[in-house]
Amino acid sequence: MKTANVATCAEEILHLLHEHGVEYLFLNPGTDSAPLQEAVAALQARGVAIPRVVTCSFESVALAAAHGYWQLTRRPQAVFVHVDVGTQNLGAMVHDVLRDGAGVVVLAGKTPYGTAADAVGGRSNEIHWRQDVADQAGIVRGYAKWTSELTRSADTSVVVGRALQVAAGGRPGMAYLMVSRDVLMEPASPLSRRATRFARPSPPAVEPAALSRLAELLVTAQRPVIVTSRLGRSPAAARSLAELAAAASVPVGGRPEAVNLVTAHPMRVAPSETDALVAEADLVVCLDCDVPWIPRAVTPPPDATVAQIELDPVHADMPLWAFPVDLAITADPAVAVAQLARAVRERGGVPADLSRARRAWMASATGRSDGVTPAPRPARGVPEAADVVAALDQVLRPADVVVEEAVTNSAAVAGGLSRAEPGTLCTPGGPGLGWALGASVGVKLARPADRVVAVVGDGAFMFGVPTAALCLAAEAGAPFVTIVLNNDGYRASRLPVTDLYPDGAAAASAEVPGTRFRRPPDFVALAEACGAHGERVTDRSQLVAALTRALDATDAGRCAVVDVVTPR
Repeated sequence: MKTANVATCAEEILHLLHEHGVEYLFLNPGTDSAPLQEAVAALQARGVAIPRVVTCSFESVALAAAHGYWQLTRRPQAVFVHVDVGTQNLGAMVHDVLRDGAGVVVLAGKTPYGTAADAVGGRSNEIHWRQDVADQAGIVRGYAKWTSELTRSADTSVVVGRALQVAAGGRPGMAYLMVSRDVLMEPASPLSRRATRFARPSPPAVEPAALSRLAELLVTAQRPVIVTSRLGRSPAAARSLAELAAAASVPVGGRPEAVNLVTAHPMRVAPSETDALVAEADLVVCLDCDVPWIPRAVTPPPDATVAQIELDPVHADMPLWAFPVDLAITADPAVAVAQLARAVRERGGVPADLSRARRAWMASATGRSDGVTPAPRPARGVPEAADVVAALDQVLRPADVVVEEAVTNSAAVAGGLSRAEPGTLCTPGGPGLGWALGASVGVKLARPADRVVAVVGDGAFMFGVPTAALCLAAEAGAPFVTIVLNNDGYRASRLPVTDLYPDGAAAASAEVPGTRFRRPPDFVALAEACGAHGERVTDRSQLVAALTRALDATDAGRCAVVDVVTPR
């Protein structure tokens, strides 16, 4: 690496991040970040390249932003958090990073080691003793791919390079790197700095024998179905999947966590239709899908062949992952689907009669052959998720990105929304609630020319720390629209009670304790207090006009919140 004009370990870290391709550092400052903050000012004054620093007021929002950026770029960004307490504030977002396989680097301050009065960067506040905990990295160790500590300036280039290599290589994940401020203040290493030759492995392909076997199954099965969740995170993989589905006349279903197939593709199956196909399939191919079906709702026939392609097909990080699988393949699903499309094409696809039979089976099993057209909804009335989807289909451009965290309305939103381009739907990839608002900032930074719309439940909106998220969007210059599907409570927590106790006291009273907000916040007032446009929708006839105004606000540089009152 060309020698840069850096004086301290903190300056070296910032410059190395830039050299490794990190474009943003989402900063949550504290007493431990002072050397980094000084380094930012010093390096900017000297014209040394560093990532853009974006000030964040809450850590979970910062990590969600880095995660959202990763989803659209596959480039890891950096987050700085304040010692153990800032690490704890990352909260459930570390779970989403784990499950989604998102590459991010978290830099965490650590209580200074020096206690003497003359120790450079040493302890100077009572909190430096209170924040001295036995195992800071243990807070995230169960969710991080890699944890380490930089203990001396001489190792800076190796440790920073390793963090980025691990975060993005193999199955991506979170690299968690601690560094105390007394180390940050050490002089930069005089040794040559290296920002190259931290090779990230090429994604693994399907080995020839397994590829041949699976391709043969795809062209000979009578009732095959592909189930995927997030294969479309890669637009190239989505295009390969479209080719495979068309060539083999294989329906593609599952819970869409990305645009796996564009809406108009004839073999695309909605989430609500997938179970019917799985129940009758003689071949189920699971591609990049943590949970291919819910056994309580449906299972494939006992004689069906189940094939699975994942970077980690055994799901070692899920102790009770025990779905029946006959052919488990370790490969990058994006690479594998391209291989399968080519292998099927080389076999001449499927015979015309079998292709017609498969398409007829798909139509029959999903009820599409009935020819029943849903009755048009009345122009006025309390809006439901389907009405919001219909309104979005009217106002969105093909390249606009939807960030979905609608919880119990996820299938209706992600499955019902019309999407014509891959890479235009983002979801958390994990169960940590409160992701969408922060992620929308990262998505907007990754795609500044396109509009970004988050669709969330009212619970997810509050979990997302909206004041911090709207503040971050303003700081970053990354405005987005938030649509709140507001049913006045936690429907996701209400449904399990009535499901497990259909004849119970809660069901009989039509009121499940702990799931209703008696005095909910005024989301419009909250938005306006943060400098955003806000309005409330109580009738479906108001939706298109309200969403148009919200999008106009983001075009003018302001966030917007549309509070849509939905049935309880």
